[in-house]
Amino acid sequence: MKFLLVATILATCDAFSPVAPSFFVTSKVMTRQTYTLDGIEGDLSGSPITFSEKEGIDYAATTVQMPGGERVPFLFTVKNLVAKGNGPAFKPGFQMGGAFKTPSYRTGLFLDPKGRGGTTGYDMAVALPGLQSGVNGDDDLFLENNKTFDITDGKIEFEVNKVNNEEQEIGGVFVATQLSDTDMGSKVPKKILTKGIFYARVD
Repeated sequence: MKFLLVATILATCDAFSPVAPSFFVTSKVMTRQTYTLDGIEGDLSGSPITFSEKEGIDYAATTVQMPGGERVPFLFTVKNLVAKGNGPAFKPGFQMGGAFKTPSYRTGLFLDPKGRGGTTGYDMAVALPGLQSGVNGDDDLFLENNKTFDITDGKIEFEVNKVNNEEQEIGGVFVATQLSDTDMGSKVPKKILTKGIFYARVD
């Protein structure tokens, strides 16, 4: 099966903040053409139907802006998705859903403004040696200095509302949740809610 996802609504939530309200607020996409995932391919099997994602343009580096002006980067993706359905055949009302993996927004070769990276670069902020010396000198900057490649879990649900048996096409809506970028381990992620439409061709 090959399918296309188009996000039409993006919302952000401070799910892990002890002070901010934990509800989603509609956010504005700040990056061009990063709300579409195309050419995603995978295998269909079993009864009920199970879809296992294999390849395709299955991620897009996206940034959204919250109403207060804060910009939140995240990797819009469905990598390694395994979605299980509630029946043996596609028809209006058919639902399927499952979990996927969200890789880090940045790779290990990325260098921050202080020249620190996950696999290359400095291991501390060169301009701030006084703050990083002594027994407990690195405590305040530990997360900034020690970069990590975080892989988090996401969930997605699909509902089919149109079926074209002659062309073997289906269409419908989806809802997904995932975490935002952690700036390679130094920031607490936000929760991203994505809603949109999908189209698929069943081979």
